[in-house]
Amino acid sequence: MDFSHLHVEFFMDAVENRSKSAQAGRPIFDDVEMIRIRIAGDPKSVLVAPAKSASSVRDSISNQRMTYAELHAEPYQAFKQGIDYVGSGTPLAELPFITKARAEELKRVNIHTAEALAGLDGANLGKIGMGGRELKEQAQVWLDNAKGSADVTRLAGENAALKEQMDALQAQLEAMAADRQGDTVVSSDTESPFQTWYKEDIVNWIVANGGKKPHHMCGHDKVVRIADDLNAELAKEAA
Repeated sequence: MDFSHLHVEFFMDAVENRSKSAQAGRPIFDDVEMIRIRIAGDPKSVLVAPAKSASSVRDSISNQRMTYAELHAEPYQAFKQGIDYVGSGTPLAELPFITKARAEELKRVNIHTAEALAGLDGANLGKIGMGGRELKEQAQVWLDNAKGSADVTRLAGENAALKEQMDALQAQLEAMAADRQGDTVVSSDTESPFQTWYKEDIVNWIVANGGKKPHHMCGHDKVVRIADDLNAELAKEAA
């Protein structure tokens, strides 16, 4: 669930235990874990309840109503560990277009992250004052650009891993070619160097080395045999 529009905090509070008070004839208080939930952009809307009380959200498996501590597990764990928690997401301090003073103003209306700012709409957007929509749009553009950079980094990592696999295979091919040049017979039951590869990586290698892309219905073993055949042809050419 996306709670980026909420500012959630847990705290301890002294709550009167009416049953114990009635028995003792004097006020008896218990230390109780509490939750306070505010809506981003709306300083007046606030919910305060015991952390272990039931929320309106039901567990997808048991269909039981989740407690607030279960529903907001990350801020609850931070509270138990004595760590300040201002919400999951990118802190406002990371946004280059927001001054320190403006960030402080936004925090006063329960906006602590770029995600919360980008998610503002309607009346709550109007409550952050002039230039609010421009800030919202800037935050969304910044998040989109950050996501794009993350995707590029991920793809670069995947490509590097694939290159390592191909380099390792090339070394195996060169060793096999050297064996053939020395009239060394490779046993037919020798395990294919492609056997442990993912099917998609084998297909990419086949295409990269001039082979015809196998039909998408071909199974893993079939693709391995096609790669082995191409491997053998390349070895012959190298010899």
